[in-house]
Amino acid sequence: MIYATFSVYLLGILFTAMGVYRLWAGIVKPGRVNWALLPGTIVAEMAYIFGSLITGGEVRRAKLMDAGKGGSGSGKSSPGSAGEAEPTTETKPKLRYIGPVVAAFMVIVACGAGILIANAVLGEPVIDQFKAGGTARLTDRLQKFPTTTAAFWDQFGWQIDLLHRMATTFTELKWTNWRVPLFVYLAMCLTIRLAPVRRPLRPTLAAVIVLAGLIALVGVVWKRFDGLMGDLWPLVMYVWASLLFMLWVSLMVRGGVGLARALAGKDTPKTRSRRRDTEDD
Repeated sequence: MIYATFSVYLLGILFTAMGVYRLWAGIVKPGRVNWALLPGTIVAEMAYIFGSLITGGEVRRAKLMDAGKGGSGSGKSSPGSAGEAEPTTETKPKLRYIGPVVAAFMVIVACGAGILIANAVLGEPVIDQFKAGGTARLTDRLQKFPTTTAAFWDQFGWQIDLLHRMATTFTELKWTNWRVPLFVYLAMCLTIRLAPVRRPLRPTLAAVIVLAGLIALVGVVWKRFDGLMGDLWPLVMYVWASLLFMLWVSLMVRGGVGLARALAGKDTPKTRSRRRDTEDD
């Protein structure tokens, strides 16, 4: 059961990471977002290139930050558009369908390995604080896949409790301990970069399914793997809860920015039309 639940949370992490990135890119210039997420950007792009090469693909261009307007050489981009200054990796896969899936699979594995390494070296004070206050019992409940309507609504309530626990954890952490901010930052970068930025989404979804299947297969063959998954579950819940918290904060900030622009008369239909006309010129 834990493998099915893990697969669902992995998909949830992927889509939530995409949502967080798009919200941030809509508030500030995407180039600044990518510089802020530089450790995760480097890991994800290098893993994607490696995955393309091992399948016989050709890497035609690779840039961590696209210096051009709009990232495609078109010369047109809107402020805060998601295509501006994003990592640009152009590949020609030798295996039309398998190549992109393997490359996306390598990105997930590399970012996941990075999170595991960061957790092993730096994460103890953060994860211990996250598990305090009854979180361990809450995360155990979230291992169960809901099979009834009542169980679904119980899960929904527990997700709210998990979000509240994440917010409380951030206020209780000892930020003067250098390992705490460094782990939170690295985990954030690697988690958000799990999601494809300018790459197709379908290969990434296929890679998630393949990874979930491999993990389930290992669990069937190697019984002790269940215990390992149980040990890693608090980290999975931390990653998921931190993304939920960032999504909630980002939505609040995005709404506040939009409201401020509307009140200032900078985001009316007339100003948006004038901005589009200027960009077309």
